[in-house]
Amino acid sequence: MDTVFTKLQILPSYAAGFTFIWDVSNSLADPAPWKFTVQEAPSSDGPWEAISPELVNVTAWSDTLVRSVTKDFVLFFRVVLVTPSNTYYSFIKTPYGDLNRREYLIVRDIMRREVLQQDDMSGVNGRLWIRATSGPKCTNCIDPFTGNVSVANCKLCLGVGRLPPYFGPFPVWITFTPTRRNMELKPDGIGLDQPYNWDIRMVGFPYAKDNDIALDIASDKRYIIDGVDHELEIRRIPVIQILYVKELPVSDPFYKWDTAAAGEEGCVLL
Repeated sequence: MDTVFTKLQILPSYAAGFTFIWDVSNSLADPAPWKFTVQEAPSSDGPWEAISPELVNVTAWSDTLVRSVTKDFVLFFRVVLVTPSNTYYSFIKTPYGDLNRREYLIVRDIMRREVLQQDDMSGVNGRLWIRATSGPKCTNCIDPFTGNVSVANCKLCLGVGRLPPYFGPFPVWITFTPTRRNMELKPDGIGLDQPYNWDIRMVGFPYAKDNDIALDIASDKRYIIDGVDHELEIRRIPVIQILYVKELPVSDPFYKWDTAAAGEEGCVLL
């Protein structure tokens, strides 16, 4: 089948094994559920073997398998997407396509040290929810003529327009800066507001972007991302990210979503 995958990256996992991140074309309109599987083979011709569980509506996964890889041994990977309508295969990739073996090990060690420091003292246990830009369109709020979201607080997609509206949750260690307040115009353009703002520091997996949601497990507070900087990159691969966040008001539709139930299906373990 023709591939609908637009990206497949294989990056270091700070524990062991590899981290896989992929994207699917936002023009794919197959109905839900979308079921992904990461496969491995000793050559580009196979035989292919699944190394991940069935990942429902998830676009990233890390394995923890410690492989005895010799200097001349090369593995090949691909991702398979199965929908109720079709089956799609990503392009085939080796683990050192973006980073050579030496750089790969350096990145993994930097991430490992960062997580150890956060685990020891500076960080808190969190979850990251990636706002969907691809996936089946919402059947409840999408206008059939314009293709736009017609219900801002839709109970199914939370106004995102995709099902599911968020991918995840991805377990992460996050470090908050001290609280600060900035004067800014209110969303309706009338009057000024002083929302609380923070910077969040975390490793480069998973990639974060504007409008993703970070969750502090201890307080159960949710934060919307309003900008991302890469504090450290190697070969253009983000190793350390800085996320600029604001606390979501409790009136936000995301608070109405059962994140615990959603996580049972979409959780990715690092």
